Amino acid sequence: MKNKKRKWPAIVLTVILLPVLAFVLLCVSRINRHINDYHYDPELPKPGVSVDLKYDDAGTDLYIRWCNLLDGIQTSAWKAPEEIVKKPLKVTARDGYEIGGYIQEPTGCEDEKLPTMLYCHGGAFFLTMMNCQLDIGAYYADALHCRVLLPEYRTSLDAPYPTPVYDCYDTLQWIAESGQADTDRVMIYGDSAGGCLAAEVTLLCCDEGLLQPVCQMLIYPVTDTSQEYSSLTEFEYAVWPREANLRMWKVYLDSITPTAADYAVPMLREDFAGVPKAYVEAAEKDTLCDQDAAYAEKLRAGGVDVTFRTVEGAYHGFDGPVENSFVQRILKERVNWLQAALDGIRE
Repeated sequence: MKNKKRKWPAIVLTVILLPVLAFVLLCVSRINRHINDYHYDPELPKPGVSVDLKYDDAGTDLYIRWCNLLDGIQTSAWKAPEEIVKKPLKVTARDGYEIGGYIQEPTGCEDEKLPTMLYCHGGAFFLTMMNCQLDIGAYYADALHCRVLLPEYRTSLDAPYPTPVYDCYDTLQWIAESGQADTDRVMIYGDSAGGCLAAEVTLLCCDEGLLQPVCQMLIYPVTDTSQEYSSLTEFEYAVWPREANLRMWKVYLDSITPTAADYAVPMLREDFAGVPKAYVEAAEKDTLCDQDAAYAEKLRAGGVDVTFRTVEGAYHGFDGPVENSFVQRILKERVNWLQAALDGIRE
């Protein structure tokens, strides 16, 4: 009897560990092994190992949700630098859902009306906020003496288009009505998929007349569903691989066919009348590089004041390590452009 009893802990442990081991093996089998095949600027750290998110199956969805759980724990525990205050953001969406997120503002300015940045975080529409985005937001809050709002919009695995864009837009409406913002100096910012959301929010804001943003800043943004751009092939296995890009759009659009009349795909837009000045930044070693250039050109052709920049030797998400000297130079260039926009200076 004693021997039989001793077997139970081992059996239970095996039952628990086998699924974990299977999950680890699944992730290892999907590592993007070509991520460092490209010649990045030596001043930047090499991109870390990444799991290719192209697979449309339960294993990939489980991995994404696991990443989101970890990122949620990390962002909750993220400590603001001494010069910045981090506060919870709570916005009621149009359907009654409570949008969470964070507000970052200079210490001692809690009751001041400040220039305000709506920061739409990236993550393929299905990943939640990460600490590196809080790091970047804090940098802007300090350098521009502004308030930065990062909404934790609902992600596309559970809430595809149009929910993410309207969660961001409803946050902008909260900014307009809060009484805490200088509504003549509101900036809309986004990186990667957040760049797509920022572009969409800017267009929606323009159409609905909520307020007139002073500018939009789109950092290596997702702008188009087309797979015809040469950079998609040239950097097929870079940090953001071509196939993962395809799956991102499939999940986000959820079988709808986007048109110029909606806000799902910024590149489809035809009318840019009244759209605020834009800074569009591409990373050279990125599948999205060519579509970023194409969107900047389409904005310019539509009468928008556009500054376009390709960061040579950079990869998708290169600005995560904010203390890196290369990243610091780029962040300062962005801040200079944003400050000029706030001051009403034409570039």
